[in-house]
Amino acid sequence: MKIDTTDTLRVVQNKNAESEAYSRQLHIWLGAGSAGGAISMASLAASLRDPAYVFHFLTPSFWSFLVGVVAAGSSLFFLALRADEQGEHFATSHNRDQINEAIRAMPEVIASPKRLADEANQARNELIRQSHEKHARAERAWARSLRYKVAWAASLTISALAFVLGFAWPLAQLSFFGAKLLP
Repeated sequence: MKIDTTDTLRVVQNKNAESEAYSRQLHIWLGAGSAGGAISMASLAASLRDPAYVFHFLTPSFWSFLVGVVAAGSSLFFLALRADEQGEHFATSHNRDQINEAIRAMPEVIASPKRLADEANQARNELIRQSHEKHARAERAWARSLRYKVAWAASLTISALAFVLGFAWPLAQLSFFGAKLLP
């Protein structure tokens, strides 16, 4: 009995596309949000009576927003590197599978003395060596893709924290510590 998995495959593809769309929106939101936060703070400072004092007061926010923009950009870079490594993994795995098909199509020669079998199996043994090499290369690419995924997640986390801190710092200063925007 053959199980029809086309519906499941379609659902998985839709969920992957949905995840990519949300990820894209998050990258845009974090990058544009941090840049917009810096612009809004600079606009506020420039419109007040003593801009130099307000710019100085908001300096930690500007730094935080800068970190947020750089981290959002870095996350896209890590995402691109991850996709590249995944592409190498899948391409190398495919090539390995093709070599393994060729190996299965070649019968192994068993002979005595052993050197006769070794001579007859030279081409097959070379394909086996290539298969092992492709397997190791595919595994290294997958491991690198996982490291880039961690770097991507860390960059997004840093960007989100920097965005929140960029707005929270002046709000906390004004609300809880009695700071004033005007001297």
